Amino acid sequence: MLDKCLLKEMMAGKVVIACVGNKMRADDGVGPMVAQLVRETANIKVVDCGETPENFLGVIIREKPDRVIVVDAVFLGGEAGEIRAIRKEELAEGGYSTHMPTLSLFTDFIESQIDTKTYFIGIQPRTIKFGEKMAPEVEEAARELARAINSLQA
Repeated sequence: MLDKCLLKEMMAGKVVIACVGNKMRADDGVGPMVAQLVRETANIKVVDCGETPENFLGVIIREKPDRVIVVDAVFLGGEAGEIRAIRKEELAEGGYSTHMPTLSLFTDFIESQIDTKTYFIGIQPRTIKFGEKMAPEVEEAARELARAINSLQA
């Protein structure tokens, strides 16, 4: 599980949680699943970006968040369902996200338009094959992450 102190730091101030993924590609749908489970509040806006986060740049920038957290299926080299915060620099090196290089460009553009800090939370997929179901451990990881985020709002 993601370090709760780090998650608390990520959730400071006004936050947009940008969830990325394709529900039709098994574990790649973990981002949209998190989007369904996280409660929005006055300080938290959740955006289900699907496979095209760049289409939601205007929505995110208009919110003027202090933090943008991108949630996506990410090849971490670990066990399916592993949750990890990933530095932007690591993502820029490639080979992680199922949606690279789009996410680096996405966050670079946001940071060039507003004063915000971006974070990435990756969940290790088992498979991203089209038409397959999400692995139980990946589904549980989505629920665990959403519970952790929602608990910070209590």
